[in-house]
Amino acid sequence: MMVPDSSGLSSANEFMGKMDQAMDLYARCKEVTEKRKTVEAWSKVKITETVAKYKACQDLLNHTFGERDKALSKYYELLDKAVDSGDNQLILSALQGISGIVTSSPLSDFQEFVRVWDDTSQPLLDF
Repeated sequence: MMVPDSSGLSSANEFMGKMDQAMDLYARCKEVTEKRKTVEAWSKVKITETVAKYKACQDLLNHTFGERDKALSKYYELLDKAVDSGDNQLILSALQGISGIVTSSPLSDFQEFVRVWDDTSQPLLDF
């Protein structure tokens, strides 16, 4: 009867242990790769949302301040005509219009827009 060589058995056990470690390492690598893919996908979504939010805010502010600029320009034109013609009633009306625009906050609508945008319980577009 042959007695198994203890050094060969020890080498086989060591090899099997290394194989188990390699398999565990491979499984962890696959898990990390999947997590990385999930994080990359999530970050793309968040970046897209952030860019869309930035553009929407930019468009709203450009529109709000653009309307304000046009209205003020018209009132200043009216004021110039009123001063040139000496029409005190028209001067007063133009100044009241300018005052109404200047004293109102163009950001009050923006604050409401941001509040609605941040409210995830309500869809922005309802089809």
